[in-house]
Amino acid sequence: MQARALLWGCCLAGGLLASDSSIPIADFDGPNPLDGWTAARGGSLTLGPGHAGRGALLAYRFDGGGEAAAVWTPAKPLAVKHRAALSLWIRSRAEVKLAAVVHDRNGETRRYPFEAVTLEHPEGDWREVVIPLAAESTGYGDRDHNGAPEGRIVSLGILAEARYPGAVRGSVGFDDVRLLGSPDQTLLALRADMAVTPPPAGAGHLAPRWGVNIHVLSDASAVDAAHAAGFSFFRLDLLWRDVERNGRYRFFAYDRLLTALEARGMGALWILDYGHPQHGGDVPRRTDDVAAFARYAEAVAGHFRGRNVRYEVWNEPDTERFWPPGPNAAEYAALLGPAVAAIHRADPAARVAVGGMARIDLPFLREIIAAGAAFDAVGVHPYRKAGPEGVAAELPLVRQLLGANLGARLVGGTEIWDTEWGYASYDYFSQNLRGDGHSAQGRKRQAVLGCREALTVWALGLPVAVWYDLRDDGDDGRNPEHNYGLLDRQNGDKPAMEAMRTLTHTADGHTFAGMLRDVPDGAHAMRLDGPSGRIYVVWNEQPDARLTVRVSTEGFVSATNLFGEPLKLKKNEIALEEIDGPVYLEFSAR
Repeated sequence: MQARALLWGCCLAGGLLASDSSIPIADFDGPNPLDGWTAARGGSLTLGPGHAGRGALLAYRFDGGGEAAAVWTPAKPLAVKHRAALSLWIRSRAEVKLAAVVHDRNGETRRYPFEAVTLEHPEGDWREVVIPLAAESTGYGDRDHNGAPEGRIVSLGILAEARYPGAVRGSVGFDDVRLLGSPDQTLLALRADMAVTPPPAGAGHLAPRWGVNIHVLSDASAVDAAHAAGFSFFRLDLLWRDVERNGRYRFFAYDRLLTALEARGMGALWILDYGHPQHGGDVPRRTDDVAAFARYAEAVAGHFRGRNVRYEVWNEPDTERFWPPGPNAAEYAALLGPAVAAIHRADPAARVAVGGMARIDLPFLREIIAAGAAFDAVGVHPYRKAGPEGVAAELPLVRQLLGANLGARLVGGTEIWDTEWGYASYDYFSQNLRGDGHSAQGRKRQAVLGCREALTVWALGLPVAVWYDLRDDGDDGRNPEHNYGLLDRQNGDKPAMEAMRTLTHTADGHTFAGMLRDVPDGAHAMRLDGPSGRIYVVWNEQPDARLTVRVSTEGFVSATNLFGEPLKLKKNEIALEEIDGPVYLEFSAR
């Protein structure tokens, strides 16, 4: 053991000498397992069960927020190659966000966020993380780093941060910490008969859960385009001010739209929202105005009873934009409760969601629950400055909150609905590329992220998932709000629409069977079973590492790309970059 420690020390002092080098930092099994490691920022560091043998435990205790860190300091500053990567095994609960933090001798600090909970690995599961130290911000969010360390590394650490304010305590387990010469040492060997993790209940098919947001009531071409792209419903505002006049309600325009949708086997998610000039203006707060809103909600539910509709009460009530002059959970709960009760009086079978909260606003939801409001579903808008797969680490906390606080009120099961989410062809991801929202680069990235979003919500089993939105809302290529559409302003297909059609047509007739569990970090493989065989949908979420997919020839039928075009395999392998997006690998039935 002493000889191995001496060898490690020599390797670390010399740095990474070759692109395929692997330098061990700690496996926590030697006579001095925590040598070089210290706890910081209020954490404590001990030994515990590891991924293999012993591992390290970083304990945290947060009251209203906080951080805890485990920091390793090498005996000498460590030189690493530009393409080096940090590898470790991690186990953690969803209540904390994780990051690797690297300090170099030039005084620079770089932060690399990552998640322990993924589509394949639930809370408490060990998984391997590979972090490219030269990663660009396109893959990691907006408050971290830009490129590789500029000087020798003087310390690196594992940072745990409270995901939401509140009192939490627990520990993060980590093990087998290594430095790699490159993040590209990833191989996924794919066979037709590989085992998968069981899918969530009700996650069999994509189409029933997949909807799209629109802003206009009369648009036959939009209805046809959405139907052809595989969407099952529209989400749009059923505006209070447009349907009520002096206590009477008119639904002519909404009836026409819903009739057109139902003729194509589609439905609607109506957003009951915004104020009325006769009832308090922007936001109904007075008792009589809240009662008027409930009457409007009851009239809507009674009118559309028995038809293919769902309801959402308000849109993003946790934001200043939609609840001026500022969000107030108690005020919103006072509006929500009577509205839900009124809808259920008119239609006991109706499903009603809390108005989609911007991102995943757990503190706001906690206040709504504390105020006693009842509802059938929680609406979230999981926009993020990173890839969509990270939502897997946040939803467990919503489920835990609902289970812990609603108890007997969970009649029939309270669902989580993704009622709005999308990626623009010019936003956080595409600003680092040349061009704008009208460029080929930006639009290709939107197509990749859009399909990954659809696959993510499907893999998580969310019963309602809405893409935002169908058509671009403006002509400014450098305004993200103008570039969320699948169609451009002239109703032409953007690449995201072509990719979406490929996904939904591929998924048609197939059932989600589960995710491959043991995949390289950043890789995802979703198995779809059909009558003539199975399809693996494979993608790489890591922009800074290449994934090699090796395909077994036994039963292999075809490989197609994001847009359904044939892919040629070289020596039965595909080199899959993040920007390539999902690919489809088909195997015949046996």
